[in-house]
Amino acid sequence: MRNHRERIAFCRNLSAPDVDAWTAAPAAQREGVFHAAFAVRQIEIGLASMVSLSMGLTAAMYGEALLVDQTYPKWVGGLALIGGVPTMVAGVVIAYTGVSGLAMAINMPANFLLLVWMLTLGVLMWRRGGVPLDEKAA
Repeated sequence: MRNHRERIAFCRNLSAPDVDAWTAAPAAQREGVFHAAFAVRQIEIGLASMVSLSMGLTAAMYGEALLVDQTYPKWVGGLALIGGVPTMVAGVVIAYTGVSGLAMAINMPANFLLLVWMLTLGVLMWRRGGVPLDEKAA
């Protein structure tokens, strides 16, 4: 590493095991180890982005369906939308910035809301007992 700026850029793009592998490699192989570790990191960022996008889209679609349907309270569908849309936004942010502070500031609260939504919906479905709506009213 020639200067402090390169060292910071290197550490932001690689995880601790990658940095350890780079430092343990002979000088002639360091460039190859860096590029291999960087490629793995880029794949990780791409997968994290796609998972966030697809999970957010799925939750938002379920939320919309719950808002239209009369089986469960409307607020359950709203909670899915409130958690799903920011999760999709976080997926786009991860795609552009990597696993950054901004991406985590968006993704963590949104994922918490989705967790609350899933648990709440699970409790509501369990209480309902799998009985079709028209049989429950009778």
